[in-house]
Amino acid sequence: MKAISTLIYSNQIGIRIFRHALFWVADILFYLSVVTINGEVNPTEVYAVIIRTVPLALTTYFILYYLIPLFSKQNDNGKLILWILGVLIFIGIGMRLFNFYVVNPILSITPPPDYNLLDIPPIVRNIFSCMSVMCMAITIKLVKNKSELQQRNEQLETEKKLAELNFLKAQMQPHFLFNVLNTLYSETIQESGKAQQVVLNLSNLLRFILDECNKPHIPIHYEIQVIKNFVELEKLRHGARLQVSLRIDEDMDQSAMVSPLIFLPFVENSFKHSLQNNRGPIQIVIEIGMKDQRISLFVENNNHLNGTSKINSHPSGKGNANTKRQLDLLYGNDYTLAIDERNDKYQVILTIPVKQELTYG
Repeated sequence: MKAISTLIYSNQIGIRIFRHALFWVADILFYLSVVTINGEVNPTEVYAVIIRTVPLALTTYFILYYLIPLFSKQNDNGKLILWILGVLIFIGIGMRLFNFYVVNPILSITPPPDYNLLDIPPIVRNIFSCMSVMCMAITIKLVKNKSELQQRNEQLETEKKLAELNFLKAQMQPHFLFNVLNTLYSETIQESGKAQQVVLNLSNLLRFILDECNKPHIPIHYEIQVIKNFVELEKLRHGARLQVSLRIDEDMDQSAMVSPLIFLPFVENSFKHSLQNNRGPIQIVIEIGMKDQRISLFVENNNHLNGTSKINSHPSGKGNANTKRQLDLLYGNDYTLAIDERNDKYQVILTIPVKQELTYG
């Protein structure tokens, strides 16, 4: 399949020449196979067919690479049809002249005494004979152009989605780092002795952002490690009142691929709303599992502000909005997201398919 695709779509000069030569050789062989039905073909007739193919090919290329591009740009199909009809009439008469003045002398063919250059029936036969080959060549060219255009459009769409995805990630990273630096600032003011641990976790996060975030997908254990680092930072900042249960499926395939920072915004949002809106103990549950080639994230915290139940939507916040857009770009409709906000609970359940390569939607 790859060899056929290369033969059809490659623009390398050698392959293009071979592709076009193959078409005309196939046309000659087809013509000769039809002629042999009524009798044997002598060498002279073979040479005549080969010589006559030259003006036919030149006329075909004139239509393909001059007339069609010219009038396609002008969006004038009427003139294009008139031009093609004129070219067909020209080649119908021209082939009669070419046979008489070129082919016959070269091959020492003596025309009959009553040979008439402008005899209408042979001219019409020449026109229809040329039309069959030209129509086949034009059809192949137009189908090829349409396929290439579709491939270019798909490539542009993929590049557009990738650019948007990278932009969303670029927006998210400064927001995330800003929160971490606030934690470091708080610890340095309090002189609690925890600043070194904060710097260590921050260093791990920065290394992740620099090394992994520009990749389309990363192994799931990298994302899990980022969440662990984030949880440790929050524990250092808020102390004993923050109780976090982080449970990871032991049977999970650690090589399963996810988009970088696809889970973290939901975890971060859970911490942010819980800690901002309650001064007492905070309980947060984070579970990451895998089943049937789908990875799931479960996040739940207590004492969230009042809200309403939302399915396949996000609460306010740039991080969550960006993540929702990333999910749409990466997985299309092949993911589920349920967010439940009530007076005493904030719960997120997200499932995404395992990815092994870069695809969108």
